[in-house]
Amino acid sequence: MGLFKKKKSSEKATSDMAGGRPDREWWPDLTAYRKAILLHNITLSEVDALLKEYAGLWKDDSQVVCDFLYTSLPDDEAWIYLEFPNFENAPHYINFWNYQDLLVWLSQKTDREFCLAIPRDQHAPLFLSTMDRNNPHGDSCVGIYADRDFYFEIPANLFEWGPVPTSAFDYMGFLRDTFQFDTRWIPKVSQCKWERTRITLTYSV
Repeated sequence: MGLFKKKKSSEKATSDMAGGRPDREWWPDLTAYRKAILLHNITLSEVDALLKEYAGLWKDDSQVVCDFLYTSLPDDEAWIYLEFPNFENAPHYINFWNYQDLLVWLSQKTDREFCLAIPRDQHAPLFLSTMDRNNPHGDSCVGIYADRDFYFEIPANLFEWGPVPTSAFDYMGFLRDTFQFDTRWIPKVSQCKWERTRITLTYSV
């Protein structure tokens, strides 16, 4: 099973939601997750600058002050681990949209990047997304949630499920083979010195 390949327009959504396009209220709810963005070949100062630039992109009704914490991974300092905070009092789909949009924004200075969200409940599914390299506009993501492919086009607010899988997705193997990333590096971030960037973001509900 691979990451999502966009279905042909002639294919129809089925009752099991393969190819379905749910309303935003039914997008993945990652509120109870530790959400990270992993970035390769980018400096801490570039992350700080991009976060501050990102804060000025949107001018909407609601505001939220966000602290972004990030650090280099001790096993491979070319990788930066960035924590994505939950927006207080914002619907989960607002958090999801910004989580994916920020990945796209930061990717302009990286050569490899992906989101990995780990649930607090060990029985809940992992979440993984990365840039859609088949999109020349660079404004969409593909990923896996609950072993199910998805496609997310950010400007259109379009979330689309892919086919129902025939087998479980190998997260660790995919990250190792595609990004040369070892998930055993992640627990060591607790030993690192963290950088902090505080920005004010705006969003519309």
